[in-house]
Amino acid sequence: MDILLIIYNIGLFILFTVVTTLGIITYLQQKRPFFLTIAFLFVFLIINNILIYLTEQIPWFSDGFDQIFMTTPSPKTILLVAHSIFLVLILDAALQAKIQTWQYLLIIVQTTVLLFVPMLPNHAFKVWIFYFTSEIVRFALATYGLYVLKNIEQEDQAKPRPHIDIQISQLNLFKKLLIITIIMTVVITLEDTIVIFFHDSYALDQVHMTNRSISEDILAFIYAGIAIIYLAKDLIKPTFVGTLVKEECAVENTSISQKQEFGYTYNMTSREIEVLMLLLENKSNLEISNELFISMGTVKSHIHNIFIKLDVTRRQDVQKLYSEYHITS
Repeated sequence: MDILLIIYNIGLFILFTVVTTLGIITYLQQKRPFFLTIAFLFVFLIINNILIYLTEQIPWFSDGFDQIFMTTPSPKTILLVAHSIFLVLILDAALQAKIQTWQYLLIIVQTTVLLFVPMLPNHAFKVWIFYFTSEIVRFALATYGLYVLKNIEQEDQAKPRPHIDIQISQLNLFKKLLIITIIMTVVITLEDTIVIFFHDSYALDQVHMTNRSISEDILAFIYAGIAIIYLAKDLIKPTFVGTLVKEECAVENTSISQKQEFGYTYNMTSREIEVLMLLLENKSNLEISNELFISMGTVKSHIHNIFIKLDVTRRQDVQKLYSEYHITS
């Protein structure tokens, strides 16, 4: 059994290390803080797993760790709060949204609860509320993510586009991840409830706690698998795109130049021209937001200004106007 536990922990360590390494490499290549945040999330997961492994293998460490947890659980508090902060940063970056005030308050409330829980009498409820607070944070963030995605889908359905299938595929993947998060959060809470109230011991003379949650490990496995796929694709894409650009450089530069001249003709700013070029490629608001790393609100504002300068009201009119300009130029 001990050998299986060692193999299991080594597997987790390798998996999380791969994600961390890919995150750092992708960050160094593209300079996007989003990738560094993913790397830091898994660094903290590695630290957390090392602590759990030590409690499983070294009796004196387990006794000391459990006693500290019941009085001043600072290591676990830091890990849980950091985990929540990274989830907020990753979710908002993926949604191209700013951090909301309620998200700040959520983290503050979580931190406050975790700091004051040790003052409660030694009891199973004390441990349960400590972990349950973090599950509420994860559940709230995933629910918020689904709400935002639903609004994006409703907005895009009203605007038919050639690339809508790709967009729907991406949204569905993210939606499934959020749904899995909600389901697994409920499962984790149920597992914690059973283990804490019916298995662990919190007597004053002997505290025995189960620090590992199998359900939480499963969720971490899912996060790691999706992160590896996402980061690997993002790492390979620049090289592939670079090859295509070299092969089609002359044609692409001519097309870009014509679109830029079209934008300058109507006194557009540099950022408006960037948005215009993606509009002419039939990109959706979400795709423009992701490619230019700007919020959905900023995209809508630029499109509104472009429509005013071109004196049009629909995307099709922009294409038509550019086609007429392209023929005459």
